[in-house]
Amino acid sequence: MGKQVKCILLLFFITAHCLPAHSQALLAILFGKNIHNDNLSLGVHVGIETSDLTNTPGSTLLPGLAIGAYTNVKLKGNWTLSNYFIFKSSRGAANIPLDNQLIADVPGATDAKLKRKITAFELSPLMRYNVTPELSFAAGPQLAVRTISKDVYDISLPNDGKETITYGTRGYTDWIDVDGALDVQYAFYEGKGVRLNLRFSQGFVNVYDSKVPLNAKNQYFQLGVGIPIAIGSSKK
Repeated sequence: MGKQVKCILLLFFITAHCLPAHSQALLAILFGKNIHNDNLSLGVHVGIETSDLTNTPGSTLLPGLAIGAYTNVKLKGNWTLSNYFIFKSSRGAANIPLDNQLIADVPGATDAKLKRKITAFELSPLMRYNVTPELSFAAGPQLAVRTISKDVYDISLPNDGKETITYGTRGYTDWIDVDGALDVQYAFYEGKGVRLNLRFSQGFVNVYDSKVPLNAKNQYFQLGVGIPIAIGSSKK
């Protein structure tokens, strides 16, 4: 219980730090060009992720999607606060060794390939330094709250048949993760157009519940695209 309280407080403080930008972003989405702020930009963010779990020998990268939104708030000099709200962040790994199973006595497990899929809501306030209007680098924390957790068994059957069995594993994985992220971005049209992002994220928290005798941390690479939403300019 104490751990959950600490995590909730951490989420509150990170969220509170970003509230002014988030409030304006929501207003901009609702009212479009009726909101004017030259220091604020926002857009839709989508990406392809390949995730893996540390301390899991034999596992391979698991592909997935990231879907969300972003806001950028200009600060002094070349600095920008980039806030990402990823409503669907894909985590986990493929080809999990069968000695790392969470569910006992799965029929046909010995002839199966096991994928461990975790989906999370992710909040990322990153400090970004703009080397040029187009090229920038960012780093910062990420807080992820698990929304879906499941193990998928792809079982090979006789006569080249296949069967898929899915088990929910919410009771076996932790509900929160804290990561560190590094991000490289190139934005077209002098920083005002579509932006391409390459991000690496390293988890610092064991993805498994304390009752599970396993220990692994999530990590992923993401290739993302940011599509700006016009919100108007300040009236002179």
